[in-house]
Amino acid sequence: MAPPNVTCEFVHHPTEALTEEAVEVFAGPGVMREDPAALALSGGNISLIEDLGRTMLRSLLLCPGVSHTFTARDETGALIGFTVFSLPGQHMLSTPEQMEIARLNEFMIKMSEVSKEGPAYYEKTMMKEVPELNDKALGIQEAERNTYWCNFAMVRADYQGKGVAKAMFELAFNEADKLGATVALTTTNIRNVPIYETIGLQQCGEPETLQSPWVEWGLWFFKRTPPGSQLTTEVTTQERI
Repeated sequence: MAPPNVTCEFVHHPTEALTEEAVEVFAGPGVMREDPAALALSGGNISLIEDLGRTMLRSLLLCPGVSHTFTARDETGALIGFTVFSLPGQHMLSTPEQMEIARLNEFMIKMSEVSKEGPAYYEKTMMKEVPELNDKALGIQEAERNTYWCNFAMVRADYQGKGVAKAMFELAFNEADKLGATVALTTTNIRNVPIYETIGLQQCGEPETLQSPWVEWGLWFFKRTPPGSQLTTEVTTQERI
């Protein structure tokens, strides 16, 4: 159970203001700032972490019909956590509209100014390598598109370990069950593995280590099938805040 001063809710119409609040949590200390994945996907320059988070968040929150957003706020109204799930059939940064709203091209240009290798690494890793690893570990073709995919699960450092993530996931599980959808995600931080297991997700496959020109980083894979149902999109050859 989350602390009594915390309110969690499903936000049906995310705004630009909420997006900026989420960027601040994402880039904050003890969240993604120290995560090697953030350094790798920022072209080896962690000063771009806000731009990285903003690009991805805008493509999900500000495009109607693409995702569900759940927030946690304290008694002052400050955002202390959020989760974002792309809906089955949707995928982050997969349409021209999403790319335009996300200002993806601006982010790539900015990253290229500090790292010539950055844009190509981001595209190769996020558009090809990671999706293939997800499909293999989870046993679902186009897993990010064919599940209720958790793109973000972030809790401010001073509220971690207090049940905030679990409270937001309980709201998300309720929405996923209405859709009859499998919830799936990856985490880039090993400390999140027992948290997701406690929340009700099952670890799948083997952890993977990805290489970048700047740092290596890991992926752990999780899913939760809706109660009383079976996957219908399994890969025929087999079967991560």
